[in-house]
Order: sequence, then structure tokens, then C-alpha cells
Amino acid sequence: MEKTIIDLNDLKDPKKTIVIMVSLGNRTHLSNYTYPRLAFWASKYGYTSVLLKKTFEDNLNRTPHFTKLMVHKIIPGFKRYIIVDDDLMFSKDAPKMESVPEGYVGLCKDGVQSNTDAAHVKWTANSGFIVCDESALKYLESAYYEGEYKFSCYDGTNKGIWGPFDQGILNDVLFKNNKIYELDWRWNYQAVIDFYIKGKGWDEWRTNRFYRISYYLSLLLPFNNKNKTLIKKTFGIHMTMGVYPFFFSKIHR
Repeated sequence: MEKTIIDLNDLKDPKKTIVIMVSLGNRTHLSNYTYPRLAFWASKYGYTSVLLKKTFEDNLNRTPHFTKLMVHKIIPGFKRYIIVDDDLMFSKDAPKMESVPEGYVGLCKDGVQSNTDAAHVKWTANSGFIVCDESALKYLESAYYEGEYKFSCYDGTNKGIWGPFDQGILNDVLFKNNKIYELDWRWNYQAVIDFYIKGKGWDEWRTNRFYRISYYLSLLLPFNNKNKTLIKKTFGIHMTMGVYPFFFSKIHR
């Protein structure tokens, strides 16, 4: 199942849209469930799809998460790039990708919006699902070369941006350049985080096993409820803080 594709001769059409799931290291426990879904969706709309196993290599020693910002250097030549984390489970009924204005980078809101205190970041974007055309790739590159954002939330500077690794710096670069576009939340729904943020909070989720179980049980009940309705609406479930791909593959068709 897992194949690194870096030769354009292996790809169908090097001039249109490519959907790349970045899955570095031994991640088959996720990608065996998530990539076939993504590839099925891509094929419905004529997009090329790739499960990328190759790290972008240079002498900057970035964490593997930063590879997603440079996938166009590994697989160049496409007009539009859709870049997806390997813990995002797509629905087979997801629609055609929405349009993003030329030169902008499309991202969904992160499940956590209260921690960022940098004034220029108007809302916190999650970097697990990225959409942009070739003219906006320079902003991804800029975030890569700047590296991890140097301020932390609650460090007293009032410059913190929520999210580790590539997420903070990508928000910083896009908001400073006014080149961020908010995608429909349904492309990248952080189901577990949404549940506890709107419920009893992170500490309760972290410490109370029964609270955690109550969420998953709510998705199995034979009648509709708020949690099930949200899952049915979404195009992609981002399994942050709840990495159970077999379970979500059964309830998210």
C-alpha cells in the first residue's frame, strides 16, 4: 500500500491537481485506513493522489512535520496542491474541492481558538489540510525556511500562536502576508477536540476515562445526537487526540 512516488513518470497528469498524504515513518496503522479513502475521493474528481513517504532533505534539520510545506519540491509541476495529514479520515461522499482564491492558502480553523494571543493572527488555522495553487507555494516555503515559531502561548510576550511544529509559523507567515483563506470546517473536523472544547474541557478529557468513553458511545447509539450529526456532516475527520482509525472508518462512510 505505501509507496513513495517521486518520479513524474509515475503520475497521471503533472499539470492539474495533486492530493498528497504525507505519512513519514512507520504509520501504516493510520495510512492503511486513511489513504485509500483519500485516493478514492481524489479519483472521483480526476485528481492525482500520492502517499508520500519521503522526507524533504536539507541541512536545516526540520522536524518531519515540515515536509508538508515542501512537497512541491519532491513532486513538482502541478497547478494545485492539496496536502493532507495521515490521521485525517475522508468520507467517500466528500464533494469536489472548493475553490481557493489564486495566490492564497486555504486552511480550516483549528479546534482550539482560545490560546493564540498574537494580535495579527485573527483566527488559528490547523495545518493538517492545506490547499493552494502554485503561485501560493512561496508562502509554504517561507514558513519552512523560517522554522518553528519562536513564541509560545502564555509565555508572557502576547505573541504566541497555537500549534506545534509547522502550524504556528504557517499561521504567522500567512496572516502577515494576508494570504490565508478559510476553508469550510467540514474538510478538517477535529471531532474529539470539538467535543471536549465545547464540553467539559481538556482536563476532564485527559483525566476522566468515562468522559472519553461517553463520546465514542454517543457515536454508536441507534438514534441521532449532536455528535453523530456533526460526524455525518463532515468531509474529513482529523483524529487529533483520538487516533482510532478502525473505529472512525466504521462510523464515517
